[in-house]
Amino acid sequence: MSILRKHWMWIALLLVVLASWWAMGLDDDAQTDVKAGAKSAAGTTRKSVKTAAAQYDPATALALIGKGFAPRETMDKLHRDPFTVVSFEPPPPPPPPAPKPVAPPLRFKYLGVLRDGDDNRNDGGDGQSKARAVFLDNGGQLLIAHKGDTLAGQYLVLDITDTAMQLEYTPLAERQTLSFGR
Repeated sequence: MSILRKHWMWIALLLVVLASWWAMGLDDDAQTDVKAGAKSAAGTTRKSVKTAAAQYDPATALALIGKGFAPRETMDKLHRDPFTVVSFEPPPPPPPPAPKPVAPPLRFKYLGVLRDGDDNRNDGGDGQSKARAVFLDNGGQLLIAHKGDTLAGQYLVLDITDTAMQLEYTPLAERQTLSFGR
């Protein structure tokens, strides 16, 4: 082994020993910082854990975390939980909007119509009925409907023709037709 190589080996060994000694000094400084933080948090009187945690300042907490120390009170002060699951997936899409409400099917059955005047008379070809009243069955109850009446508290009679009756479901303002033909 050459002399130059021996000198480099001794220099490398010396650098490793110095780096180890310096690293031990850093560990002692961190322990001193933790002890000082604990003393300042505890104070001279006994205090609750919440009061002690409230006395940490963010700068000291960040310094301790940077040196590898993260006491629970420090984490509480920073409002971070080291055990929180973090997901990097995008959030789920919002739910689709609720479907628009629709009027229920008509529950009326056509029973008959009372017409005004003679059935042989021409109504003028406009399709308007000479009907005066329509008789309906509402689940066993007899209803007599005229134009403008409200049936079952929810259906407004808009128009009566020879073959159908126009109703409006008032809660939703939706039109429905009850066909009764001829």
